[in-house]
Amino acid sequence: MATMFTQIKLLSRRAVIALLMLPFAALMASSTLAQSSTADIIAPVGQVCLAGEPCVGQPAGGGASTSTASSATPAPAAPAPAPAAAPAADNTAAAPAETDFDVAAAYNQSCMACHTTGAAGAPKIGDAAAWETRLEKGMDAVMNNVLNGINAMPARGLCMSCSDDQLAALVDYMISQ
Repeated sequence: MATMFTQIKLLSRRAVIALLMLPFAALMASSTLAQSSTADIIAPVGQVCLAGEPCVGQPAGGGASTSTASSATPAPAAPAPAPAAAPAADNTAAAPAETDFDVAAAYNQSCMACHTTGAAGAPKIGDAAAWETRLEKGMDAVMNNVLNGINAMPARGLCMSCSDDQLAALVDYMISQ
């Protein structure tokens, strides 16, 4: 008899919980999020279009998308690039010139978050005193820290595509500002 009362009590608790959850279930069922399909939720909000090339994500036939960004016409095609210089005698392509490296853009992409705010003790851009104490050890020591990381700074300052010379240019840029 006692177990029957225990089972009824347990069943009563479950019924009360179910009744309390009913308004929440009704709310979720009527929400627009529950009614939209997964495809609508993960659909891209736009497209990337380069001059003279089809937009990324556009079907091969050039079909239109429902995105408002795709309704914009792509920029006119850029003029054809000049023919490349003849390859070197050993048939290896020359490395891109260092002048192609945009120091300010690389700083904004990889360095700015810490070196503008001083996060985790990073020397701030333009703070001559902070940079001077680091440069007392010599530029080789500073570059060793840049290449291998130090404290919270990751190796190469997260600019994995930067060459060692480009990283040195970034340090020079931060010191000179």
